Amino acid sequence: MPDEEKIRLMTRITMYEKQHEDDIVLSHYYREDYVRYGCIRTIIVATITYWSIVAMYILYKFQDIIRDINTMDYFSVIGKLMFGYLGFCAIMYIFGFVVYHIRFQLAKKGLIEYNRNLKKYLKYLDREEALEQLQTGTIKVRTEIGGGDSVEIPLRDERRRNSRS
Repeated sequence: MPDEEKIRLMTRITMYEKQHEDDIVLSHYYREDYVRYGCIRTIIVATITYWSIVAMYILYKFQDIIRDINTMDYFSVIGKLMFGYLGFCAIMYIFGFVVYHIRFQLAKKGLIEYNRNLKKYLKYLDREEALEQLQTGTIKVRTEIGGGDSVEIPLRDERRRNSRS
């Protein structure tokens, strides 16, 4: 009959995996790497967004721009656009940094409990396997040769015991 504690652990582990799939993926990153990666994605999206807004504004004011094209100071226009772009990217970078840092911290709490449950479950499985080995009188040895096959080795050498008798 299955142990109730084993069933509880398996249920907790499975529920966490289903509800927090993103947190499991997040566990493969260090905090700094995760935050940097998120900030880079934020800067890329901010760049696309800013220049799309500038393009829509140019299309909206196209008649005025064409009319004033000869009197326009190009350096000041480009300077304003670049200053706006750098300001927008700086704001989005700070926003992305805060969001990804908080997201990592919140996920870390759940991952700690998830890992604790996994360790308990693995200890439980090791205990069951050790009891099974004692009962059968064999040890399972896993080899990397041959695709990770497992071989059962007897705990006591029956040939030596028979030769002494």
